[in-house]
Amino acid sequence: MSAPELRALRMADMAAAADLQALAYTELYHEPQDILASRVAVAAPFCWGAFEGETLLAYILSHPWPAGSPPAIGIVLPPPPPTDNWFIHDLAIGPQARGLGLGRALVAAAAGAARDAGLVRGDLVAVQGAWRFWEKFGYASPSVVPEALKAKVAGYGADARYMVVAIDSLKLFAP
Repeated sequence: MSAPELRALRMADMAAAADLQALAYTELYHEPQDILASRVAVAAPFCWGAFEGETLLAYILSHPWPAGSPPAIGIVLPPPPPTDNWFIHDLAIGPQARGLGLGRALVAAAAGAARDAGLVRGDLVAVQGAWRFWEKFGYASPSVVPEALKAKVAGYGADARYMVVAIDSLKLFAP
């Protein structure tokens, strides 16, 4: 496999992104193409893909969104309100691309866009045991989580964890 090319996602990539999401996640997290496309529609600079030729190997969908209020699964994203927070909606790596460092590269690309936009912190909801992956970047679960946020995160599945990071403290190039 040649070195994959990173580039901003386009609307034309959303069918491939939906297919990749179906490979990477259990059924609870499968979202229709229009849901995924809504992230690109409102926050294109924060949405990146890794490609070999025209084949999508991995992607990240992220966007500005107020801290502590992750959007529910399966909603078309409206334009984000003013915020200083960066939310990662989805990072998916196809089976043939695992171990190539594409997750780190995609997070770095999207984090660069977040920093360029003046965002200073980030949050996400880790699912399917991915909290270990996100800890490597410096994300951590806050010691105090409001009850309303706990209830919202529970909608992401039994093993879901809310995690936060300061963008300037992201560990993007550590082994």
